[in-house]
Amino acid sequence: MRNKFDIPGRRGIMLGYARDRRGYRIYDIKNRKIIEERSIKFNESLKDINEFDHKTKVNHLEISAEPAANENNYSIPFETPDDATNTVGGEIETPVDQIPVRRSERLKAKQMSTNLACNVPNSYLEAKNSADWQNWEFAMKNELDSLNKHKVWEIVDRPAKTKLVKSKWAYSLKQSDNGETKYKARLVAAGFNQIKNKDYFESYSPVVNIESFRLLIALESKLNLMVRFFDVKTAYLCSDIEETVYMLPPPGFERLVGDGKVCKLKRSIYGLPQSGRNWYMKIKSELEKFGLTQLASDNCVFIKSDGQTMLLLCMHVDDLAIFCNNDEMYQDIVNSIKSVFEVHENKTSKFLGMEIVKHKNGISLSQSEYIESLLVKYNLNECKSVKTPIVKGEDKSFPPRNELIGITMYQELIGELLYLANRTRPDISFVTCYLSQFNHKPEKRHYILAKRVLRYLMGTKDKKLFYDNNFGFVNASSDASWGNAENGKSFSGGVILLGNSLISWKCHKQKSVSLSTCEAELFAISEICKDIIWIVNLLSELKCKQFINSTVILNSDSQAAIQWIKGTRSSNNSRHMNLRFHFVKDLLEDNVIELKYIQTELLIADFLTKAVNEEKLNYTVKNISLTS
Repeated sequence: MRNKFDIPGRRGIMLGYARDRRGYRIYDIKNRKIIEERSIKFNESLKDINEFDHKTKVNHLEISAEPAANENNYSIPFETPDDATNTVGGEIETPVDQIPVRRSERLKAKQMSTNLACNVPNSYLEAKNSADWQNWEFAMKNELDSLNKHKVWEIVDRPAKTKLVKSKWAYSLKQSDNGETKYKARLVAAGFNQIKNKDYFESYSPVVNIESFRLLIALESKLNLMVRFFDVKTAYLCSDIEETVYMLPPPGFERLVGDGKVCKLKRSIYGLPQSGRNWYMKIKSELEKFGLTQLASDNCVFIKSDGQTMLLLCMHVDDLAIFCNNDEMYQDIVNSIKSVFEVHENKTSKFLGMEIVKHKNGISLSQSEYIESLLVKYNLNECKSVKTPIVKGEDKSFPPRNELIGITMYQELIGELLYLANRTRPDISFVTCYLSQFNHKPEKRHYILAKRVLRYLMGTKDKKLFYDNNFGFVNASSDASWGNAENGKSFSGGVILLGNSLISWKCHKQKSVSLSTCEAELFAISEICKDIIWIVNLLSELKCKQFINSTVILNSDSQAAIQWIKGTRSSNNSRHMNLRFHFVKDLLEDNVIELKYIQTELLIADFLTKAVNEEKLNYTVKNISLTS
């Protein structure tokens, strides 16, 4: 996906190789010409599609041998015959009947959603010329009916000397649990050309922290709360828009508006920078009218309590999760929300891509379906699994540079692994953090390491974070590995648990080079202390202080760092660490934390800072309740 800051270029389709010179034969989509070019960049994120249409009739092109002005760019214009179908470029005539896509019979129905994007048009013109035009047209009419129902705009005369926002259709295919394919069309505004502080002023809209959600899941298990999940239909269209915005009519439906007419927006339509914030302010004001109070620790968590009864609500854009221990209070809030918004209750227990399963002795979070889709996408769904995500010592090696690979392909895989690591799979956090430092210039060996993580996930895709119903206090552990082989920077890691339930974990490369192991450990301790303060404040606002001990135990395997913070050890080599030292020391003196030494073999945060062997990994996942 290109943006306006990219180097100028043109989109094209590779047809083959140049005959008389080094280069490629490219079909220029915009200018509708065949050119020969050397300086091109392939979109390596596109996967091969086993889709063959043997009935496609290709019209013969008349090729001109005249060279272009640029000696490195030979353009070959051609004319489109009158009987050609009006497709992109206009040179191919495709019959209405579709050729079935060849897919492996091993694919499950839920895994085929990976291939749905192959048939999704990118524009109104592509949709009109596709074999599924009737389905797309029906989806667009449904979208327009929804827009009219919410009174999104009013038709006015086109104002003079006023910036007009273009509109665009965004198409998607979604597959239900029973395998039925649904055609979706959404009208969006091309709001990327709006200028901040001129066309709009505020655009920030918060979402619930994933740590907050995991804490709510832990409280659900320990306090025996019930939980329900909802989504608000066409959420953005429920909020008003403060700025004056004129939008061009929807592509393909200009006749419904009329000549010289435009749409003056009255509601926040998808695509505008300010729409997300407008929706957040709308639902926030409505929830406060219903008696809920917003938390200062997380602006997307709300609470309503009355003695022993309590209701907690968290939201991520238009997805809502409600936790409650009283049926009457729960039903009252749900009815109030339904009176203002069109809300759909999700029958399946899923939230933010995570599967939530309730057991007799607790609740589990997992992403097994997401892992399966990744394995299918990278053709590793039948691979041989490995016992660890990275071989011990691999992160400390510094082999010679080797072959570079495509940045887009590598970054896409790392992003998908980070999404998984930050939600339910802390066991791959270190390796994904380690590999992400090569995003700017990945080598083949890095891609092989990333593929190894997928092989590890193949054998552990059923692992889940388990939150038992046993009482427990907040406790934490931190660790650091001194000196990275690439640039000398250390890795910090830390975990925060509620009893044995993992609430938060952190793994990242330190921003500066530490001159000693003591300094690296101090950095890690200070970072996890910031999260401890936040978790304690969040529990206090949730009226769950019973889970907070008088002091939070923080385990570390660095005796030097502990003794130095406690003031029993001093050195001229540590004078430059004053700020972090005083921050942690104040927390220690105020009895917010208690630093305790623990042997490295028993430290559960060790797996977040280095590659560990199978024995240590199994010990860790057991102690953080990452079970199969």
